Order: sequence, then structure tokens, then C-alpha cells
Amino acid sequence: MDNALTPANILDLTSKDTLFELAIEDGELLGHCGAKLIADLKERAVEAEYTHMYFRDPIRPGIVWFTVLNGGAGELQLPTRGRLDDCRKQCESVFPGFLRTLEGADEEAIMAQIPPLALGVTALELSGALEYLVFVHPSMTRAWAALIFTYGEMMGLRDGAESAREACIGSCPHAQVVSYLLGENTIEA
Repeated sequence: MDNALTPANILDLTSKDTLFELAIEDGELLGHCGAKLIADLKERAVEAEYTHMYFRDPIRPGIVWFTVLNGGAGELQLPTRGRLDDCRKQCESVFPGFLRTLEGADEEAIMAQIPPLALGVTALELSGALEYLVFVHPSMTRAWAALIFTYGEMMGLRDGAESAREACIGSCPHAQVVSYLLGENTIEA
């Protein structure tokens, strides 16, 4: 059968309606227990003839992943970032007008930017907006620091904060500044 002609059947674990139908609370998909539940849901989705799946990263829930469920025997199907348009819209609502200020800016200007936060934003919305910012602009040191703080302090996801810290070290050319902003470095006299 030609895969190009096979209709997609997508299990969307980012949808409140889908989670309601599956009787799953948002919090159940977080942390290591959430990772196990997502892996189990992937297996069940394949059995139920789903072809693709959207899900939030259980360790860093600001990231939405998209994965092919049944790519073929023995093929490793790594997820890719999903719903980037939705993530951008979320970023625009959390940080009104901020993305426009970054258009055409050089790395030094981007590194120094501080996004203005809208009122009434949840920690999950904030983490999603910050994840989008650091994905698109990995040199934005204050966004990295805010992301690590959001996971560790606001959401209580220590593993998420550590994962974001490791991603920062690997992606941000100024990771030492992020450490400094988080108060992780001390200056000895």
C-alpha cells in the first residue's frame, strides 16, 4: 500500500477533549510516570491503527512533539517538534508584540532582550512560549534563564529544569551568562 495515499489518523494528546475521552488528567502525563504512560499510549495507538501522535514532552511540557507511530519494522521513529504555528501564536499571546521586535535583530541584540510578560499566564503557557523563543533564538539568554526557572520553581519539575539547563549548554552560545543570571556562579575575591 502506498503511504502517500494512506489517510493520517492522529492521536492528539495535547487536546483537552482527547485527554477527557481517555480519562487522563494533564498531570498524569508529566515526569517519568508520564513518560511511561505516553510510551504505553503509543503502543495502544498503533494497535488502534493510529498513524501519528502529538504529545507534550513529559519532562519539558512546553515542547510539543509529533511522531510517526508505525514507520516500519525496525525503524527508529524519532519525534520532531510539532505545532510550531500554535507555539508561535502562544508565544505572541504570552509576550505581546515581542516577536516583531526580534525580526532582523543581530545575535547581540537578541541575547539582551527581555520579553514583556502578559498578565494571567499559566506556567504551562509560559513554558511553551519560552520553549518556542529558545528554539527560534537559541542565543536569548534571559529566555533560557526564565525557562529553567519556570520548570524548576514555578512547575516544580526539577528534571525539566535540568533538561533545559543541559539543552542550554548545548544550544546557547552564551550558556555561562544563563548560569550567572540564575545565580549559579559565585565570584571569589
